[in-house]
Amino acid sequence: MNFKHLTYCFVCLSCFLVVGPAQANERGADIIERLQKKFDNIKTLSARFVRKYHWRIMDQVTEIKGRLYVERPKRFRFETQKQIVVTDGETAWNYAPENEQVLISDYNATQKDRSPEKLLFDLILLGGYAESYSPAYVGEEKVGGKSCRIVELTAKLEDTYIHSIRLWSDKRMWVVRQVEYNDLHGNVTTFELSDLEVDKKIDQGKFQFRIPKNVEPVDLR
Repeated sequence: MNFKHLTYCFVCLSCFLVVGPAQANERGADIIERLQKKFDNIKTLSARFVRKYHWRIMDQVTEIKGRLYVERPKRFRFETQKQIVVTDGETAWNYAPENEQVLISDYNATQKDRSPEKLLFDLILLGGYAESYSPAYVGEEKVGGKSCRIVELTAKLEDTYIHSIRLWSDKRMWVVRQVEYNDLHGNVTTFELSDLEVDKKIDQGKFQFRIPKNVEPVDLR
């Protein structure tokens, strides 16, 4: 364990010793409530992101960069070099250049998607997970030079696929700058957001997808 990690663990432990578990839970709930109010008032959000995925069984970490665009209540675009996912609120397109295919489905079908990308969109579109998770305040840490409060959400049901979520909430803007998902298999997905823009106009063309030439459309509707 390096010095930075040891220091961070000590800070987190200190927070629980000083605040106490009950107060930590109460403070965590307060932060989630403030975040929810912010989410409820956000109309658009765009950002760059870095996604890191730790595959536990192989002890491998992959990293990819991309952009996301969100317009409430149902429009979003997620794009990397390997994948583009777009919905206009009615139709959803999932394009993988490597496969030379684009899957077309109804927006409602995406509600069953439990990918980290969809979870991130849900977090922004819908807000927190108060009904399914119990929050606890963990401490503070900087993300991209911005001071953030950290809240850990633990699933109320043991068999919940994403059994814990950790949020880094910007202390000034009250938006999530980093989110970490831990699934039942011990895999960890982390999104760190940067160049965040809230309530800035987004070109509506971002929420449409034009199928490139020589790409096979697969209509699942």
